[in-house]
Amino acid sequence: MIVTPPKKIPPMEEIGDEIYKIVLPQPFYAPNNIYLFCGNEGLTLIDSGYIESIPMLQASLRTKGFSLKDIRHVIYTHNHLDHISSALVLKSYAPKAIFYGYRAMQTGVGNYLESMRLFEEATEDLFRRAFGDPDELNRILTESRSGWNQFFSKFKETKKGDPILRIDHAIDHNDSLEIDSRLFRFLYTPGHNLYHITPVLPHSGIYFSGDLIIANLTAIYSELDGSLGDYYFTLSKLLEEPIRRLLPAHGHEIEDPIRTIQLVKKTLSILEKGVIRRLKEGSSDLLHLMEAAIGKKVHNGGHLPTALGLIYSIIQKLVLEGMIRIEIRENGYEIFHMR
Repeated sequence: MIVTPPKKIPPMEEIGDEIYKIVLPQPFYAPNNIYLFCGNEGLTLIDSGYIESIPMLQASLRTKGFSLKDIRHVIYTHNHLDHISSALVLKSYAPKAIFYGYRAMQTGVGNYLESMRLFEEATEDLFRRAFGDPDELNRILTESRSGWNQFFSKFKETKKGDPILRIDHAIDHNDSLEIDSRLFRFLYTPGHNLYHITPVLPHSGIYFSGDLIIANLTAIYSELDGSLGDYYFTLSKLLEEPIRRLLPAHGHEIEDPIRTIQLVKKTLSILEKGVIRRLKEGSSDLLHLMEAAIGKKVHNGGHLPTALGLIYSIIQKLVLEGMIRIEIRENGYEIFHMR
């Protein structure tokens, strides 16, 4: 991969409390917020973005007189493509960088490319559950495979990539670490993702929430590696924290953190009640339940699999509670019925 400046350079913007933010566009979802600190040792990053975004990251750093070689610490919130896939090649450009992540993430992920192949297969299984129309299913599968092939091809372009996800310093829940003279505390915050952590600056009440909270909406997370029960638990624990600033990985800073977390919990409850109400009116499938709950506009962005995953998590919860049953038809397509 040749690291060259892009045509449009995202700014490295100071946002207060000695924190900088770079917004990196990427092909799958909303742009990523990369948060940075400038210290005595060099740069500390919260996440580093998608593999294809490395040129934009480098160009942005140069606007403040830095380069990729100045990166000394990279803290990963979780292992989704848009947050961590740059790590597969970043060590070649930032050889002195130390990488931090949840302890179970390295052993749980291992070969990142193989783990993403499994994720691709699970995504296709989710589409097969949702789409009963064979033509529509084939169209969705073709689009999905094109996106995944784009990622795998970008990795193949570089001669410096390592498919093994390597974490130099493993993080456990409630660990405290001094990183370049700045004290961090780390919370294990599963739900959106199995390996999700939230870095915290305890003395200033700043929480880097990754994908737990996106804007003022329910974080769309995946049934494939997330958990609705864990997500509820994490939100409840966050309400006990002294949050002053909540900085998400996508979108603007959360204006009222506590109120927003409460709203997200309420929204999840509303979504669940909506699924129950719709099924009481008659049997339905995952696609139509998702469209009724979230809207058809999801089809126009990269959030379709995660939106389906969110609703399917609710379905699984209701199945465990004995409220609904699943009828599996040809090719894995599913219909849901109230008991």
